[in-house]
Amino acid sequence: MQESIQLALRTDDGQVAGELLIANLPGGQGITSSARGDVALREAGIYRYEILTQATNIEVEPRELFDPDDGSLKRGRLRPGQAVGRLRIQVADRATGLTGTADVDVLAVKLDHETEYRQMLTDISAFAAEAVLQGFAPSMLDLAPSELPADLLYLRFAMIAAYLQDPLFEAAIARVTSQPHRTWLSEQEIRPLGSPFPAGAAFRRAVCAPGRRVPWKGGSAKLASLPAALTRDRTEASVDNAANQFVKFALERWRAVALELVDVLRLASLNVESGPLRRGQQIAADVGAQLDEHLAHPLFQEVSSLRRMPTSDQVLLKRAGYREVFRTFAMTESGPTVRIDRGAMTDVFAASQRNIATLYEFWCFLAVADSLGRVCGEDRTARAFKVAGDGISVTMRSGRESKLSWSIRRGDRPLRVDVFFNRTFAGADDRRGSWSQAMRPDCSMRIRPEGSTPSRVPAEELEVWLHFDAKYRVENLLAQLTSAPNSDESSEESTTSGGAKRDDLLKMHAYRDAISRTAGAYVLYPGSEIKDIRRHPGFKEILPGLGAFPLRPSSDGFPSSSLALDQFLSDVLTHVASQVTRDERHRFWTATVHRPGDPNLESHLTADFLEEPPADTDVLLGFVRDPEQREWIGRARQYNIRAGNRVGAVEIGGRELGAKLLLLYENRNKALHVTRAAKLLRWRPATAGDLMATGYPDPRGELYFVADLEFVESLPGWVESIDLELLTVNVRNGAPLVVTWWDVIRAASFDGERGTSK
Repeated sequence: MQESIQLALRTDDGQVAGELLIANLPGGQGITSSARGDVALREAGIYRYEILTQATNIEVEPRELFDPDDGSLKRGRLRPGQAVGRLRIQVADRATGLTGTADVDVLAVKLDHETEYRQMLTDISAFAAEAVLQGFAPSMLDLAPSELPADLLYLRFAMIAAYLQDPLFEAAIARVTSQPHRTWLSEQEIRPLGSPFPAGAAFRRAVCAPGRRVPWKGGSAKLASLPAALTRDRTEASVDNAANQFVKFALERWRAVALELVDVLRLASLNVESGPLRRGQQIAADVGAQLDEHLAHPLFQEVSSLRRMPTSDQVLLKRAGYREVFRTFAMTESGPTVRIDRGAMTDVFAASQRNIATLYEFWCFLAVADSLGRVCGEDRTARAFKVAGDGISVTMRSGRESKLSWSIRRGDRPLRVDVFFNRTFAGADDRRGSWSQAMRPDCSMRIRPEGSTPSRVPAEELEVWLHFDAKYRVENLLAQLTSAPNSDESSEESTTSGGAKRDDLLKMHAYRDAISRTAGAYVLYPGSEIKDIRRHPGFKEILPGLGAFPLRPSSDGFPSSSLALDQFLSDVLTHVASQVTRDERHRFWTATVHRPGDPNLESHLTADFLEEPPADTDVLLGFVRDPEQREWIGRARQYNIRAGNRVGAVEIGGRELGAKLLLLYENRNKALHVTRAAKLLRWRPATAGDLMATGYPDPRGELYFVADLEFVESLPGWVESIDLELLTVNVRNGAPLVVTWWDVIRAASFDGERGTSK
């Protein structure tokens, strides 16, 4: 590890216009080397820089990475931040316009730069290529010189060289050449009469075929003549088909790119001699030689040129070997022009600068979508891309447009599963969005039961939202998730050791609490161990909850990177598909309580004997017909209502038998008054004889329901103001009636005011 480096600032013609000195600060991350042996800084490091030049008025780019000490810009701090990749530093003399540049690599810290970081780019490009395979492939291509700018030409070549070095690609080419796809070609052969001809149905058809015939002297009456010549269909295997033509075309196209780069670098080396130019020529020549070796195989000598792009050829799409070549071709064609629709970044795939946190955010969304595809049984990840406005590049969808959908069944319940990238949940003006400020999680997943839902609430009221945020910069996340609940951390510790990282966790709480119907919010971060998984259920079930999942690129692909995420999403779908979870019950009653159009209830009239809220407490209004019945109720601690088929009788299962409270009332002085209140303990059937045995006065029917009572000894004073006439206006002859305690409150008046609703 070096403490300082000195780089030459060179003009376009190779002249030295100055020097750039970069030094490590005490306790800094140091200056190292990339895998290619070039000078490399570290992501998020801080370095001291000094520009040595005769110019007195200079401009430095990229300006946002430099923190100068003064207006001269010649010395200060260099902060690469998250600009991972090749960083081109440009110093321009404002007076003369002379510009010098120097390149330095910025290596990723939390991802291994040569494996995981590149794998992340490969994964994104692979899905962009998959989008091309599913309908964005060009219909015609040619091998004319590309006229690409040198940096883009190099970028395309670098991708080609990387894929050609992959053992999987070598195995694919070997499979194509050893087991090539063959098609069968049929052609007609004219054979003179008397020449050998195989027996069988073909011979019979040839003898009976129309055309010029000659007499057959020894023939039968039915066959007096024979054809002048016999026509025979011959079928031969051929390798000259669209699939093999495409493989040859791809190899030739890559070879053309390599040779074009050789020519460009050769012309550049005429003006300036440098090691990178020599290395570039050698690598390009080696790649060209490798492709020449493939093209020299006897298979391709029998294959003609490709005339049209076979984008729907099933051999290229499905057969082993061909599929890999087709995919590689799509990646090399589309990869350099993949873009992401983000206003804050004009070109996240620019060769000079890549914001690794943003790339990690994109990669995490693709990982979630890919995981959902495996759990739901159908891969739809490539649909996250669309054709950009220029018609030649591929763009990643965002917002509502980014929706990927699955319709599945878990158990016997159908579910609709949707996932969005960067969907915005609007503020308070949107009842289905955020009730406070607008929120935009990186990845949002919606699960909606599409069957077996109660009719009292719409199906969308039972849907569940989960949100995932990619936090590449997160540190000490496990400490934030596992800290003691009563620990008194100082404000300084919470802002320095956790800092914005603690805010990341608090943001998950914000998603969980602010966005309508959200049941979970989770951090995705580049952890490395399965034991780093932390989930905190709100209660005893998997939802609602918060948590974090380690997610980092793996050479084995997404399935290896997201095993824990796969299991979690599968468990969530099983949870939502169940009708008996506490979570679904909670969602049902939340939707019921907050039904649109229901009035807001307000009252200061209270009672201390309620076991449930007033609106959920059913009250049986029981009429007391005379003093004898009132005396029997108080002595027996029972109340009876009619059963059977007579007028005013209650049926089994009626709401009357489910009431929790009994409010007794009677007619005194031509006005209705509350007599007593009691809790209804249990109901049982009884006959007139049973009632008479308890001293009941003069039963007037044969069948009854009888309830045991627990009297409320102290009633609030406001019960005397209950307007029973209002409550019983539709009741005849003292028939039992069920209302809620809230109805009772609304029928009461206190100091001249009734309970009100808004």
